[in-house]
Amino acid sequence: MKKSKIIFLIFAFLSFCFWAFVHPEWLNFHEQYQLFEFSTDYFVEHIVLPGGFVVWFSEFFVQFFYNNFLGALVMTGCLTGIYLLLKNGDNQIALLPPVLIWIYSGDENMMMTFPFAVLLSLFAVKGFERLTLKNKFYLQILIVPLIYWLVGYCAWIYLILSLSKDDNGFRIGKENFIKISALILYLIVFQFFTAFFITRNYPLIDIFCGIDYYRLRMEIPDLQHIITLCCVVVPFIKIPQKKWVMYTQLSLIVVVLVVGVIKKYDFDRYSYYKIDYMVRNQEWEKLLDFAKKYNLQSDFASTGVNLALAMTGQMPDRLFEFNQTSNEGFLSTFGYNSFTCTVTAEACYYLGLVNSVLRYNFDLQSAILNCNYSGRFTKRIAEAYILNGRYDVARRYLNKLKRTLFYRAWALKTEDFICNTHNIESNPDWERLDSIRIKRGLNFSNPHLGEMLMYFSMMGGENRMALDYALSSFLVKRDLKSFVESFPYYTKYFGTSQIPKIYQQAFLLACVQSGYSIDRIPNFISPEIISFFRDFDTAYLLNKNSKVFKTGKYAGTYWKYYLLGN
Repeated sequence: MKKSKIIFLIFAFLSFCFWAFVHPEWLNFHEQYQLFEFSTDYFVEHIVLPGGFVVWFSEFFVQFFYNNFLGALVMTGCLTGIYLLLKNGDNQIALLPPVLIWIYSGDENMMMTFPFAVLLSLFAVKGFERLTLKNKFYLQILIVPLIYWLVGYCAWIYLILSLSKDDNGFRIGKENFIKISALILYLIVFQFFTAFFITRNYPLIDIFCGIDYYRLRMEIPDLQHIITLCCVVVPFIKIPQKKWVMYTQLSLIVVVLVVGVIKKYDFDRYSYYKIDYMVRNQEWEKLLDFAKKYNLQSDFASTGVNLALAMTGQMPDRLFEFNQTSNEGFLSTFGYNSFTCTVTAEACYYLGLVNSVLRYNFDLQSAILNCNYSGRFTKRIAEAYILNGRYDVARRYLNKLKRTLFYRAWALKTEDFICNTHNIESNPDWERLDSIRIKRGLNFSNPHLGEMLMYFSMMGGENRMALDYALSSFLVKRDLKSFVESFPYYTKYFGTSQIPKIYQQAFLLACVQSGYSIDRIPNFISPEIISFFRDFDTAYLLNKNSKVFKTGKYAGTYWKYYLLGN
């Protein structure tokens, strides 16, 4: 097997593994911010814009990001396709543009429109080469505006490369230079015509640098221009076919890839996306292991961790094994961007706060910068309307989901429920949520989260999860008075035979602070907990800075949190 084929296979394998196993949350992030519909209207609303076809084309493939392995195949196919279209003999410098795109993808605001626009532009160059007409230049007068209308900004790649290729390879002679200059001027004039007469609502930077190439309006990173320039320059580079030269090329490209990925795929930022990915896929134990391993400390991370603890029934026993922040660590509010509420919306869903589910998902969908719909958020909105009995409104959202690939089966099944059964009991999740949700108004107040959830748990039926959230929020705020006053509601529903250890520790601490003697301590606090507290008290008085409080047997206790913090 030739070395170039081995290099190709290694690159493809590394690319697939990277997105399938290392950063599947990247695929999840991009998929949840679009909703590709198989409809004529959806296609037309894209094709009427310059570069709209490649936006539609990329969204078609991004929908496959719903599945990790399909998404990784799409990314691998795109990058290897660019490599093969740029490759000239055994010259491995063609790896540079796909490697730079790989690095650029670490900026989560890079839209897949850009790499697919590069791919289609290079594909158009190959197609133009195959034309057997004697004078192709005049045909370019029609092709260049067409390519621009299809792929947008990356039409510049096609324009330069298609006129620079002859039987001797890529080169720019005097005759080619004049033709290229004329067509550059022609394309610039066409872009201005488009900007002032067809797409007047779009800023000039979008017309010249690509609509939906980057998620943030009026901002195009320099790396996008560098990649475009590399795609134009790489075919002109001729490097001696020697072993040491090839190995030097590959070594430099590997260094660029490793350094670039480490820098762009920042752990702190991507830990947010990983938590959201695990919450969406209900990978609760994985989430807890991840948070424990990396000692995550943020409101967003705490929201995900506390939801995982509640869903696995471990919140009253393991709450303080993980970093806690404040009430924001239970239901975090909007932070530096809308993404910070995705996990909160999921927590509200499992708690039974149906109207909060609607509010958060409406806000999340409205905050999508390119005004796309989201399959994930649309599905949750439809479920919330169904739980509220608003089947007519839910059907509007189901109609959108029915025109998709991965949400269609769920939408059809749900529509059948609306049309025929109206039987909530047919869906176990909906049955539980319907039994615990409040049928009347509830004022949402994050600063008073504990009180709000206590009221919710009392009025909404036997809601163990809401009660655990309420009691835990009191403990995180060190509000032992509210905890003790609310605790009878816990024993009313769940008895005193198996009180979780964190609740026992907190109640014991409240008793000690109130001056209770041992014989007056409630009998639901076990002798083991009392003995453990005595040992803790002795160790604390001897040396409160001891490692035993940070990593030892006292690390996960409420007493340690109350006195020393996380």
